[in-house]
Amino acid sequence: MKRCIVCAAAALFALAGVSQGDLIPGAITGVTGKAFHRGDNNDPGDGSLSRMLDGSGLTVGNPGLPGTWTHNNRWQDNWQGSGSFTGGATPGAWFVADLGQIYIDLDKMWMWNVREVLDRGMKSFSVYYADSPTVTPVTNSAYSFASGGWALLGNYTLPQSTGNNTPFDGLLDLTGIPEARYIGLDIQSNYGSTFRVGLAELEFTTPEPATLTALLLAAGGMGSYLRRRRRAA
Repeated sequence: MKRCIVCAAAALFALAGVSQGDLIPGAITGVTGKAFHRGDNNDPGDGSLSRMLDGSGLTVGNPGLPGTWTHNNRWQDNWQGSGSFTGGATPGAWFVADLGQIYIDLDKMWMWNVREVLDRGMKSFSVYYADSPTVTPVTNSAYSFASGGWALLGNYTLPQSTGNNTPFDGLLDLTGIPEARYIGLDIQSNYGSTFRVGLAELEFTTPEPATLTALLLAAGGMGSYLRRRRRAA
């Protein structure tokens, strides 16, 4: 019965023209980003930052089965920032996601590494969070998470992608964050590229009650499904 429900939800969202990323249970919509380099084009062009956040290239086969959430290897559907790197180290590489509002119930960050040229994928990185950074990050500029307002969540390693149309490569627990609007990545290394580092897709989620999908579908509450719990303004 549960499988029928999630499959029906996927079909209805497809008919409504909702992005694949929005099919992920609890997905936060409308996320935007800044980074040390814009990628191949300015937003919303091919290979831009927005393509890493809007579900481009993502296929959610079954919303209830994360192993079916795959991403393609088209450069147009991911973000790869340019720099001058040596020995896998990526000094000066950073990315900041703006979730749109402060969330008090962040759950997970789902990560798909670069699939076009695998050595360009992000490897080691630190995650920071903030309500309101002291210094506003600006794309194509240097940035330091020591500039004020940021707290460190932890240091991590994202596995290298295994290729085209494969599931997510990393799943990061965000429940240790008391509240945040901004999530920052200090990218320290890639898998060997001397001039590119990036990601194919990032999706942020909040907890979703198991029965919410069924109840809203029964009530015709498609619009309500897309709203996420946020701190009252």
